[in-house]
Amino acid sequence: MATIRDVAVDAGVSVGTVSKVLNNLYVKPGNREKVEASIKKLDYRVNTYARGLKAQQTHTVAILIPDLINPFFAMLVNDVEQVLAALGYRLLLCNSHNNADRELAYLNMARQNKVDGLIALTYSNLDEYLEAGLPVVSIDRHFSRQGICCVSGDNAEGGRLAAQQFIKTGCRNVIYIRNGSNLENETLKRGQAFLEACRKAGLSAEAMDFGEETTLQKEGVRRIHAFLEEIVRDGRCEYDGIFASSDVHAAVILKKLRELGVSVPRQVQLIGYDGLRVLNVGDYVVSSIEQPVQEMAVACADVLLKLIEKKPVESSIILPVRFVDGGTTK
Repeated sequence: MATIRDVAVDAGVSVGTVSKVLNNLYVKPGNREKVEASIKKLDYRVNTYARGLKAQQTHTVAILIPDLINPFFAMLVNDVEQVLAALGYRLLLCNSHNNADRELAYLNMARQNKVDGLIALTYSNLDEYLEAGLPVVSIDRHFSRQGICCVSGDNAEGGRLAAQQFIKTGCRNVIYIRNGSNLENETLKRGQAFLEACRKAGLSAEAMDFGEETTLQKEGVRRIHAFLEEIVRDGRCEYDGIFASSDVHAAVILKKLRELGVSVPRQVQLIGYDGLRVLNVGDYVVSSIEQPVQEMAVACADVLLKLIEKKPVESSIILPVRFVDGGTTK
């Protein structure tokens, strides 16, 4: 691949002259013609990252996520990429696989000006590594560093909406089932608000935590199956309402309850979280609290571009959620 030095040698000019042409700065018309001819002849492609190091802008944004197994994370990445592309930015996907060391490696890359900004969906303890000067937008998580905006759906309202649905349809004994990080973050509010609203209305409400895996894996599924086998006897479940921290959890629970002979929603109502659809366009997988994924993507892009342009931003943007009927509630 030709370099800027190769272009300069072929055109008989200095590297500085080639750089001026590439950055649309003034050079003598004759020299510009020589450089442009050499660029075409050598099929020279501009190294965007190298230019970014000099210009301090690459028009590339990184997004840091725990994995792509979780359908919600995948949908979010898809929408963020579409929004940024419409604004002339490319998206660099940084998949940490829930590995804190990999997250730090990606963060170091961002700090070295390989990207203009970072959208971070992380549950690792990265506070001390987030230096001032790097534009960062966080999803679902608050950081101690000033100038980092948190974008999230209204998790507390989501928990209340799930509780209201169970209360309205006559549930008396409910449980919240989850797994995920226990670091302080917005997603914890969905369970807290659910339990509070149910207990306030006189329902018996419990919670079961299946560990800190961000995305449900085989061992997590096994633990949920074992728990359901304990609470179901002869086709009857101890609970008449189950609220799950994600639709992935809810789908696993639904399948196992049916295997155990429990009728959903006649005997047990089930609500998930995220609002996932079959193949992203069909019916809802379960009754759920739908997150505003596209609106979250737009907010992340808008805030990040403001930070890149050194404009003030809000410390938190909380977007509305809604209950959707997926056939697992009455």
